[in-house]
Amino acid sequence: MMKTQNIYILLLAVLSIQFIQSQCYPDRHSTSWYDGWVSCEVSQNPIASYGETHWIMYDLGYDYVLNETKFWNANEPKNLNFGINAFHLDYSLDGVTWTNLGEFNMEQASGLSTYEGDEGPDFNAVKARYVLVTPNSNYGGNCYGLSELKISITDPFLVIDEEDGFNASVYPNPFVDNITLRLVALDESIPLDYTLYDILGRSITSNNITMYAGNETYNLELNGSSLSIGVYILKIIQNGKEQSFKLIKKK
Repeated sequence: MMKTQNIYILLLAVLSIQFIQSQCYPDRHSTSWYDGWVSCEVSQNPIASYGETHWIMYDLGYDYVLNETKFWNANEPKNLNFGINAFHLDYSLDGVTWTNLGEFNMEQASGLSTYEGDEGPDFNAVKARYVLVTPNSNYGGNCYGLSELKISITDPFLVIDEEDGFNASVYPNPFVDNITLRLVALDESIPLDYTLYDILGRSITSNNITMYAGNETYNLELNGSSLSIGVYILKIIQNGKEQSFKLIKKK
């Protein structure tokens, strides 16, 4: 199960990652080399079979569900021929084992400050942390360049495996009194039971939660003010599926 959200990651080609609100005109790109990636020497590609190539690899920092893309090619007016033409696009969860999405072509940039890039390939909801762009050709320059890449993503928390039944997280942890549960489930009509245990496995408190469509956060009253400082285990069960969390009670 996957619930989609309009979330985007904007990847500057110098390998920084930020959300797209940073630009007044978010689909336009400047004509400066300082806003892009340039490679004038080949090096060993992260995919060994590709050999020594020009390449750029993005570490997104987390396993995301990837969807549509948009590319901004090299846009410095005097070196538009550095722009990528044909390229391979690969993705990976660990940076070691890679899957090839395919070989694609990128339009040459205009060299204008109004340049808004072009739509790229769709990852079709694959899960990945690493994205690798390997140019096979450019528009005739001695170097290869790329300005930006935007990837539409789905919050991975909203992607629920059938065998798990639900996704859950708790915060704050350590906690003082009560905690908040973030929860999404395949079947929101089934109540969720939770029990707090001490480190010796003794039940401290139990209750259940009725879920509501569109709601992801629920308050769990643990009455932490009456608990001793230490480690506790929170067990959550729904429809025979369960998850456990280690909680730390602080002052």
